[in-house]
Amino acid sequence: MHPWGTVPAAGAAIRYAVREDYRRFDQKRNLIYQGEWNPTFAGLSRSDLKRAREEKLRRGIPGFTRLDWAYQMAATANCDAARFVINVPNSGGTSWRGIAKAAIGSEAVEGLPAYSGSPETNARVLKRMASLFGADDAGVCRLDRRWVYSRYYDPETRESYPIRFSDEEGYSHCTEPGTLADRTQVIPAGMQYVLVFIHEMDYDGIATAPTLTQMATTLRTYSQIALTAISIAEFIRGLGYHAIPSANCTALNIPLAIDAGLGELGRNAKLIHPRFGPRCRISKVITDLPLAVDTPLSFGVTAFCDVCGKCARTCPGGAIPAGGRSFDPAGEFGNPGVLVWQVDHDRCKKVQAKIGTNCGICLASCPYNKPSGPGHWLVKSLIAQTPRLNRILLRGDDLMGYGRGKAAGSFWKR
Repeated sequence: MHPWGTVPAAGAAIRYAVREDYRRFDQKRNLIYQGEWNPTFAGLSRSDLKRAREEKLRRGIPGFTRLDWAYQMAATANCDAARFVINVPNSGGTSWRGIAKAAIGSEAVEGLPAYSGSPETNARVLKRMASLFGADDAGVCRLDRRWVYSRYYDPETRESYPIRFSDEEGYSHCTEPGTLADRTQVIPAGMQYVLVFIHEMDYDGIATAPTLTQMATTLRTYSQIALTAISIAEFIRGLGYHAIPSANCTALNIPLAIDAGLGELGRNAKLIHPRFGPRCRISKVITDLPLAVDTPLSFGVTAFCDVCGKCARTCPGGAIPAGGRSFDPAGEFGNPGVLVWQVDHDRCKKVQAKIGTNCGICLASCPYNKPSGPGHWLVKSLIAQTPRLNRILLRGDDLMGYGRGKAAGSFWKR
């Protein structure tokens, strides 16, 4: 149990309800790719965001200064150097095969059996390594295939291709993870475990949303993700097992993080982590190394989000629902079948294209987005254990001025 009252979730019903008609999500329908192929989103591609951003840079708008531009360049450098494209599976840094210079000393382990440890020991070792390579938290779950994309999107061909498992008909010959000649990607059925990582985003940077400072803060976290995911995947391969490193590709991050005991789903469609709230990013490594799995947590997020709605009130595009949860998506391109607050991603995309950044206002305004401190731990404990106080606590959050964000440029005056 966490010190302020987080408890294990009592069954899947607390995590999410899934209808029988749910089908795996096609990555092509993801918000990030809609502007690349969909005529409905004409003018809302990543290049359009770039143009809006550069226009503000030329005008010298606060939050879009040369300092902020330099921060963004620095934030993307590691991903670029590692060829770690966060949305593309089995490419460069997200390779499903080893990429380290294994020839150095590889002869020493040739013919030796794979490392053998108990699932509990393996999980403990990997979490230790995750911390050493930059993750701020880590958990383990079994790979629920419902959260694996049905198809992945290739931005070069602008086409989608299937993701299959080796125990499906026609793929039993695939004993290693990889991409076939027809671009189908196959995951061996034995890769049943997922090590999920949490990466904290800087509080002061996120507080400036929706500026370029905030976007650079997000990108800096992905730069850290590249180091963590690549390194842990290579570590697992060094033990003699397969590993698939992933940021936003291959499978949906949030349900896997929930399964791994790393948080709950918020109204803003973000993972709410016990310490960082929505101010975090997620990555993972899928593997066949046996791992002891963690227990999902329940710490009052659903009940609090039911009465809060601050993210819905502050969203500039009205993309976040003010009402209750639903199985049916808002907008044309969501995926039905899971009971969640249905964010209208169409509206979200239009706001981002206008602003020129990935916005982030719903992160900055969330009451769970707090720096560490005993007072905040106490409030979280009350939310987890005494939900009848939620409205009073929410009022206190407003009176204290939380969620209003910080002025553009404040990041550079720390």
